[in-house]
Amino acid sequence: MDKLKQQLAGTARIKIFMGEFGSGKTEFAVNYALKLKAQGLDTAIVDLDLVKPYFRVRENRALLERKAVKVVAAADRLSDADLPIMPQDLTRVLCQQERQVIIDVGGYKGAIVLGQLRNNFSENHYEALLVVNTRRPFTDCAEGIIKVIEDIENVSRLKFTGLISNTNLTEETTVDHIMEGISILEEVSNRTGLPINWVVVPKELAETVSDKYPVFLLERYTHYPWMELNYE
Repeated sequence: MDKLKQQLAGTARIKIFMGEFGSGKTEFAVNYALKLKAQGLDTAIVDLDLVKPYFRVRENRALLERKAVKVVAAADRLSDADLPIMPQDLTRVLCQQERQVIIDVGGYKGAIVLGQLRNNFSENHYEALLVVNTRRPFTDCAEGIIKVIEDIENVSRLKFTGLISNTNLTEETTVDHIMEGISILEEVSNRTGLPINWVVVPKELAETVSDKYPVFLLERYTHYPWMELNYE
């Protein structure tokens, strides 16, 4: 197994991505699933962001399915409902030992649904990773991030296994922003013992960031409604 494939596969086939609003968690989850599939790994992505109906995996369903990534989400007729509806086939997918499973979960409120699946995670080894954008409220300092970790662990009844540094200001992201985010997460890592698994970097900045941590090159797939607005 080559280095990138090994890094992506990680230590467990089930990877749970959690993060507060604005963390970029869903974009990262979509990217991760596509990269796993590109490495020849059978991959499914589960949309468990059941609380905030804003930027969800299901909006990228066509792209993911075109790339042969299985999408597990609420039924199409319910896809726009702001309701806590568990996706069909979820339990079956979690138990398929040959498949990599990416789970996109909302922040504190969204993590509550994980408690219902605790037995599944007890039976199947998992990684739970906090996606952090230090340019967002509540996660702009080590104390805030640690509180988010504690709050999500309490409601989800799962323990985090690592951190994802995803500090960005979308198209205005600079190397300084990324390095600032790494610095803050290093403090969190020192205080909690959680490793920094990935540093997310826009592909145009790939050559400018230190390779101290694994670098994850991000493609922007999610289309946001306000991108169509014309302010002239």
